[in-house]
Amino acid sequence: MSGQPPLPFNENQPPFVTILIVSYDGKKYLKACLDSVLDQDFPREHYEVMVIDNSSRDGSADFVEQNYPTVKVVRMKQNYGPNRALTMVGDLLRTKYVAYVNQDVVAHRRWLIELWEVIKSHPNAGVVESSMILPGWPEFKELRREGLLGRAYVWDTTLFGTHEFRTIPVTPTTPPIPVLAVCGAATLSNLEILAKLDHILDPDFFAHAEDLDLGLRLNTAGYEVLLAPRSVVYHNTEWLFHWNVHSIQKGLWMTQNTILAFYKSCYWSEFLFLLPRLLLGKLIKAGQNQSNTVGKLFRGLLAIPLMLLGLVMALLRLPQFRNKRRGTLAQRKMPRGWIVQRLLNPSWKPDPAAWTSLLNRTRERP
Repeated sequence: MSGQPPLPFNENQPPFVTILIVSYDGKKYLKACLDSVLDQDFPREHYEVMVIDNSSRDGSADFVEQNYPTVKVVRMKQNYGPNRALTMVGDLLRTKYVAYVNQDVVAHRRWLIELWEVIKSHPNAGVVESSMILPGWPEFKELRREGLLGRAYVWDTTLFGTHEFRTIPVTPTTPPIPVLAVCGAATLSNLEILAKLDHILDPDFFAHAEDLDLGLRLNTAGYEVLLAPRSVVYHNTEWLFHWNVHSIQKGLWMTQNTILAFYKSCYWSEFLFLLPRLLLGKLIKAGQNQSNTVGKLFRGLLAIPLMLLGLVMALLRLPQFRNKRRGTLAQRKMPRGWIVQRLLNPSWKPDPAAWTSLLNRTRERP
């Protein structure tokens, strides 16, 4: 999804939507993912599916080509990460609306139509996201792909720059929910709006927090980021921080990229005010999978060197992002102090029961 305007689009002729899936060594997930996105309550001739393979080593691209002839496969020469890979296929897109799902997602049958109805009725919405159900929550075990689920999980940004979930009851008339950040695992975007930004996905974010960056820039530019409460996906991923190489690497990238995302969208007064809170948020996250106060404190203290390293990584990259920040602030329509006020005075509170379920699942694993 490049910064260039999309190709001419005729809303009276299909396809209307392109679904993108970036794959890297995800063969074990792709059958369930593709089966679900190809089985939607949305006319099949009105959407196309494209798998972007980041030079997988497990035969993912061959598997898709051999078993899903209607799915277009784009083979990358190396692992560019999801953001750069999506940017590189921008010239191949021929629709105004582009959906994205992670390779480890299974979509409800009304996933796409619910996103479509929201984005069509909100012409100022740049991105609409889905309710995301994680392992450990009751709905994940059922994996229902039919009917209305009774609640939605809304992913949003807290005062500390971390991401938390709240739950809301869902009825056939529940309206879309405004959010500050995009949850990139399952979205539908309006490319005509995204093309107005200085850039869309930042290819300099190899992975992680690119959705926070996009959500912040859309909101500050005066566009909407919404959650469609009846659009549901099941995301088979590990959300909690664990002390292993993968989580440590992810934690470093998240710390660096969160700081850079706020740097790009904030005025200096906002950024300097929020920076200590962003760093504290990383320590809170490190201890979040502990059930007692002593454990949380110990894990938080243990994470201080990682937090400081992530800070140094971000500070060293500030010059690289200076021009992008200028472009973002030139497009900003929200007044000075808006981001701080939005974070200090949220209209919601995290649902502790959601995290308790994730913690219980973690303890039950062998």
